[in-house]
Amino acid sequence: AAAWHFHKVPKHTLPHKAFGVYRHRNLSPASPYLAGFSDDFQISVSRWTEVRRNELPADGSLEVLMESAETGLCLLHEAFANRLYIFNHIEYDSTTLAEEYERDVASGTPIDVPHNYYPGDDPACTPLNRWRSHAFLLFGNWINQVYQTTSFDLAEIGHDREAAQ
Repeated sequence: AAAWHFHKVPKHTLPHKAFGVYRHRNLSPASPYLAGFSDDFQISVSRWTEVRRNELPADGSLEVLMESAETGLCLLHEAFANRLYIFNHIEYDSTTLAEEYERDVASGTPIDVPHNYYPGDDPACTPLNRWRSHAFLLFGNWINQVYQTTSFDLAEIGHDREAAQ
């Protein structure tokens, strides 16, 4: 929604839900948001829509940081406003995809077993979380960037507000 609001990047409905754990590539190893990231890694995905790379603004205002050959764009960075746009679920707990799968099966919604999630693709097995360490890295790096780029001079706090009154 934010990519549409700020950049008019459309969202497209997928013919089938992108659902499971997919390999992603680190396309910007020098990005402070990806500090410590492997060149490739797994991320959980659960969505019915996609944003397409060829529809990103031609002015280069959105840099692709993470992408999957199978599920497409994952993480974009907008340097001008220092915004991140994430399309997949690196924040999911180990059992979130299982809970979504069980919910859909119970409701009769046609759904495939989440890709590359259960050992042997067997829902009777306990899934392994292969994205947790990268989730901690991403959110830790993001918090650090907010800290590093926010003024911390106590004398400046509220100064602009007083001038505007």
